[in-house]
Amino acid sequence: MGHDAPRRAAQSELEAELLRREATPTPVADVFSAVIGGLDARGSARSTWSAGRAWYAVNGDIERAHTTGVFVREPSGRQVLPTLVVYVDSRSRVTDFTANREIYQARLERVGCRFEEVQFRESKRGGARPGPARERRSFSPAASASLTPDEAAEIDELCAQVPESLRDSVSRAMRESWQRRSGRNS
Repeated sequence: MGHDAPRRAAQSELEAELLRREATPTPVADVFSAVIGGLDARGSARSTWSAGRAWYAVNGDIERAHTTGVFVREPSGRQVLPTLVVYVDSRSRVTDFTANREIYQARLERVGCRFEEVQFRESKRGGARPGPARERRSFSPAASASLTPDEAAEIDELCAQVPESLRDSVSRAMRESWQRRSGRNS
């Protein structure tokens, strides 16, 4: 009978633990938050997935529309926290978002995601695709056939003040604009 005592003690500990858990169940949401919430003890994002969720949650329509992906880079060197790398669809968005990176970092910290810094890079794939290249045409006298001589002279006079390097393209644009406005496309 002496050998049964430790088994009964262990069994009673297990029973006590089961009774305690039944009395105060843990909500499933808390379990999922702990597993996939994505924050470590310092409050920095643990995974790219959780950082992406946070990025999309704290930012507006423009940021969401132009973001093609996020990546959490582990701390290196003297960094304590990871770096969030956000990929966007154009170089101009890299510039725009970089100018506001402190705002984005503060927004992320407000929801508990701390990063050493937020960097923006142009995505090499995905995002906005450029349309087909427009055919470049040089100005030809035939294109101005539908303009009156007075209109053509006025355009030439106005373009005389434009720098030589731009004169051809400005003249062409003005002629096409005047033709469209008057409904005389050739």
